[in-house]
Amino acid sequence: MTKPKNVLFIAVDDLRPEISCFGKAKLHTPNLDKIAARGIQFNRAYCQVPVCGPSRISLLTGKRPSQPTGNRWGLGSPPPGEPSLPGYFKAQGFRTVSIGKVYHRNDDDESGWTRRYRDTFKEQPYTVHGYCAGYQLDENLRKLRNFGRQFSQAKAGLDLPPICEAADVPDNAYPDGIIAQRAVEVLREFQGQDDPLFLALGFYRPHLPWAVPQKYWDLYDRDDVNLAQNPFLPKDGIGISNLGDFLHYGEEEIDRTYSDLAKYSEDDFPLLSEAKQRECIHGYWASVSFTDAQIGRVLAELERLDQLDETVIVLWGDNGWHLGEHRLWSKTTSFEESTRIPMLVSVPGLTNGLPCNALVELVDLYPTLCDLVGFERPPHLEGLSLAPLLENPHKEWKAGVFSMMHQGHARTLRTDRYRLTRYTYVPAEGDLWHLRDSALGHAFELFDLHNDPGENVNIAGRPEHRAQVEELDRMLTAGWAPIRSQAQC
Repeated sequence: MTKPKNVLFIAVDDLRPEISCFGKAKLHTPNLDKIAARGIQFNRAYCQVPVCGPSRISLLTGKRPSQPTGNRWGLGSPPPGEPSLPGYFKAQGFRTVSIGKVYHRNDDDESGWTRRYRDTFKEQPYTVHGYCAGYQLDENLRKLRNFGRQFSQAKAGLDLPPICEAADVPDNAYPDGIIAQRAVEVLREFQGQDDPLFLALGFYRPHLPWAVPQKYWDLYDRDDVNLAQNPFLPKDGIGISNLGDFLHYGEEEIDRTYSDLAKYSEDDFPLLSEAKQRECIHGYWASVSFTDAQIGRVLAELERLDQLDETVIVLWGDNGWHLGEHRLWSKTTSFEESTRIPMLVSVPGLTNGLPCNALVELVDLYPTLCDLVGFERPPHLEGLSLAPLLENPHKEWKAGVFSMMHQGHARTLRTDRYRLTRYTYVPAEGDLWHLRDSALGHAFELFDLHNDPGENVNIAGRPEHRAQVEELDRMLTAGWAPIRSQAQC
């Protein structure tokens, strides 16, 4: 394989595998499908933390969230001697360019980039006090401005605009359209230069709100969207989301929410009407197609410049998203919908559209890219290079993958057949308090994904599964290092 010249590194916010090539035939995603057809599609890829900031930091530093840099919203600067992914590529001679939401915060890892375009939401009147918006209709912009004034005065009962918007405007009216346009401009600017390019793009949609041009809504019939098949809590379940997204991160003020959603508390989960569920799923699908089209603009420019066959393309979602499963409309859970993400890797001359069902993680991407461009891997990396899977997608691989979240101090292990999640809680005084008494001293969820792929029945408390819980708990406690070592043998 000839070493590729450039890397196109694409992050998509809150994108679950709701893509045509992942078996979602109703979705209109021709450009993501094109990447999959040229690459390898990882069908069982998982994030380390099912929320934007920590997930991205883990991937970009190459470290697990249990490490100091891995489980927080902002990175600042990487520790000495532990360069970030863009920082390492920059040190090796790449021009590293960031456009959009790559890190969660737009001031993280400043030294890692040759050039950084600031967060497009903050360049336009799209956002108020960090509330990610991106509206275009006049009535929604007025509501957003009113929200900002009320927010600054600490008034209760605040309303954002509606959760969905369909505006008859061009793509570049929204931030993701601007990101694609800037990417095209960067590709043209650096065309013909000797130094290789690491171009990182961070698209916002399908993150809330689902505000995209009308033409992407028109791709779908709302009556034809697929409602969740399990809109109920798991039987004998333990953990649950804090509903942060529909509350729009308003944990301290429960009444801050989108204007067309009912107010509710952390203990009073919203039961959306079927009509509102259909609207929300329609909005998510339209948002996925909008982002797909922006990615298509970048791919078309690569092809026009004859660079497509010189460019490694990596596409990943930072976390999944519930579309009504377990009556949730959020991330921040230990379930498949929240932790499983799409991952596509296209390498000219090596990958050719084969799927891979190995268990892989976002933290694996940093060492993988080092191998693909011929760099020695930095010693601090904690993932496992996927390069062997690119050559042989059927190769025996990891026995399990790991995720974590703050809610309930949860740690979860996903193996080929099972998901075990262990919940504990650490109060302010620092003493460990168990959520629920059990013979093992922790609260557990165990789901048999072969027989219960929807994770609808927690079998951890059943006597016949005690040995399985104990075995998986030992693996969870031992952590990622033994599993990585076994896979390397």
